[in-house]
Amino acid sequence: MEEITNELMKFQYPRNYQRKNIMDKEDKYYYGFVLGLVNSWAHSNVKETGADKRLCRRNSYKKYQNILQLAEHLGQNHNIEYTSIQFNKNYQCKKHIDGRNIGESSIIGLGNYTGGELLVYYDGPDKPPTKIDIKGKFFKFNGSQYYHETAPFEGERHTLVYYSI
Repeated sequence: MEEITNELMKFQYPRNYQRKNIMDKEDKYYYGFVLGLVNSWAHSNVKETGADKRLCRRNSYKKYQNILQLAEHLGQNHNIEYTSIQFNKNYQCKKHIDGRNIGESSIIGLGNYTGGELLVYYDGPDKPPTKIDIKGKFFKFNGSQYYHETAPFEGERHTLVYYSI
């Protein structure tokens, strides 16, 4: 885990403008990206199939290769099944439900930070959440079934979310 943490700490994350469901209204972007399979509306017959599933083009970018290999190795060492990995840096996600994931996701927090627990609303979005420490350990939950968000944190926090589409 130390090797991937070190790589993530020096990696130049791109700005992500797309996932409005996890961002506060005043935020225009956060630092994050996905590698693996993604839903693509381009060149799909939405009427018949909804969305095509195709490899994210970033998988072939040289700058992502080392991060991807380390993340895949980490997932394999923990027997995690997934089609995609979401990488996030220093972002406190607002309460949301994942829209296109199926089944359980596995999340891990890496870096030098305090706080930043995963808050899962098992009893509904208006009830108190369950606080889960994910720093340096995987937690599996169904993000398309339960609302979840990030607790406040200080320091440099990276999360990897392994999920299937």
